[in-house]
Amino acid sequence: MDPFLQDAPRASNRSRTDRTLRTTLKRLLPAEVLAEAAPELDALGARAATEMLELAHRAESNPPRHVPFDAWGRRVDHIEIDPAWPALVREGQRAGAVAIPWEDRFGEHARVVQTAVLDLFMPASATADCPLAMTDAAVSVLNASDPALAERYVPKLIAREDAWTSGQWMTEKEGGSDVGRTGTIATRDASGTWTLRGTKWFTSATTADIALALARPDGAGEGSRALGLFLIELRNPDGTWNGIRVRRLKDKLGTKALPTAELDLDGTVAVPVGDETHGVRKISPMLNITRLHAAVGSLAAIGAGLDLARDYASRREAFGRALKDLPLHRAWMAQIAAIYEATTAMTFRAAQLLGQVERGTGDQTLARVVLPLTKMAVSRQAVWATSNLIESFGGAGYLEDTGLPRMLRDAHVNCIWEGTTSVMALDVMRALGTADAMRAFLDDIDARAAAGPEALAEPKQAVAAARKELERIEPSEAGARRLAWGMARTYQAALVIEAAATDPRAATAATMLTREPLIDAELLGDDELGALAFGP
Repeated sequence: MDPFLQDAPRASNRSRTDRTLRTTLKRLLPAEVLAEAAPELDALGARAATEMLELAHRAESNPPRHVPFDAWGRRVDHIEIDPAWPALVREGQRAGAVAIPWEDRFGEHARVVQTAVLDLFMPASATADCPLAMTDAAVSVLNASDPALAERYVPKLIAREDAWTSGQWMTEKEGGSDVGRTGTIATRDASGTWTLRGTKWFTSATTADIALALARPDGAGEGSRALGLFLIELRNPDGTWNGIRVRRLKDKLGTKALPTAELDLDGTVAVPVGDETHGVRKISPMLNITRLHAAVGSLAAIGAGLDLARDYASRREAFGRALKDLPLHRAWMAQIAAIYEATTAMTFRAAQLLGQVERGTGDQTLARVVLPLTKMAVSRQAVWATSNLIESFGGAGYLEDTGLPRMLRDAHVNCIWEGTTSVMALDVMRALGTADAMRAFLDDIDARAAAGPEALAEPKQAVAAARKELERIEPSEAGARRLAWGMARTYQAALVIEAAATDPRAATAATMLTREPLIDAELLGDDELGALAFGP
């Protein structure tokens, strides 16, 4: 008999144990809103640490399977998924992952409460938030662009029981993020019915009830401005596909339980959202919401990983002491915790801004800058953090049957989904093209840092210096990543300084964050960089 068996890390109810989450909610929410939301968050946190983890393990252990034909040779394109996965989707719906922003309970604070729900839900969801994120975003699009379709579909999409989900079908072989190269064609027949033909190369909602898809009306011309936005019901009344064929399921690095597919649309009946013009403009608000979900998923990966790493450090001994008592390990975990403070502050600030804009009380110009900046920064920082976190478990962190490697693999998708780091940096540059956008952003840095304690004089000075440098940098395509990252780090530092007014741990994080340069050194010229990157 083995005299030594290593204890596995145990997840906790983070609504109770995650001090960063708790202090953030206390700082951002009025007392009456927090009091109403707290019991539901506590119940969700308990489920996420117990039965939902079991469902996630089952869903991940039995990934989707494409069955193209039935036993008699008929084309059926059935996608088999473990029942645990739709059960997790329903968990999210019941918890309000979609419904909260569209209910009247929390007003302009609804996105902050929703972000807390997602933060607790996502680590145990086996990526079930993906269709919920797109559903949340589809509600926004339908409400803004087609009241008739909204009246028909929105009540189904925001329900907490027996709810529908929506997909978002933009990605094609020709374009990727360059949607102007969309090749799907929309044709209207003599009866006025629209049908779509083309290939959607990356669809992550093959189990959805509806989808919003970009397509080019026949004869409309080239480029993104000629695209229309269409709503598809995936199934006919008899349960058969609505002119859809499944080419194959994607074999991905992570998100294994999520059925992601290549689809051919061949006579797929669709309805224009509004008229058949300005599709990209109509779908753009969808991206703000899905990018926020991506940032929250990244944040949640860090928070849940830290929860496990802290528990493990109290159980695992090395050199005669618990890991948590080893100075080197404490310093290492503190670095990750500082990034967690920064990403928490930034993500919840982005949620706060979006909620205020949706309720007509916020600064739309500031939100337009902060949302892509948050998605860019938090997603990439989560890859660094989760890589370090699985290392903190030693060899066990590399073993698939511990479930720990999934933390890193699933976090990485958020750097790509809804726009890569470079795409987000370029989107920030576009946002800065709006009059006074940089001024609104810099003013918010000033306000956040000023709200912090006077004892943080050195971090405040570092933020002030970086803020002045940001004011001098001219936005450009070549320098987009440098400027965007400088903006993100400076904003995070200011937000953590603000948080330090009510949490001493945030003061330590602010000091750590500002000891490193907040803005990278200026790049060399494009010719030199190009030769290094792609030269012979």
